[in-house]
Amino acid sequence: MMKKEFNAREFLGLDTPPPKVDVIPYRGVMIYGHKTAGTIQVMDADTYAGWKSYQPGRYGRSAVKKAGGKNTAHV
Repeated sequence: MMKKEFNAREFLGLDTPPPKVDVIPYRGVMIYGHKTAGTIQVMDADTYAGWKSYQPGRYGRSAVKKAGGKNTAHV
């Protein structure tokens, strides 16, 4: 069994690090065309950001934001 020698340059981080591989992140969305058996739609990060901007959100919107400039609560 060979003993590895101590490398001060490696320990101090003076050597150039190996090149970093950039991985494009993917996102997935469950699409339900019916009550059961949803399908997953895989998309890249840019497409997901565009798709997400059109979705209403998990909890919807507040009543104040829904009313906008016109108060429709008593109409």
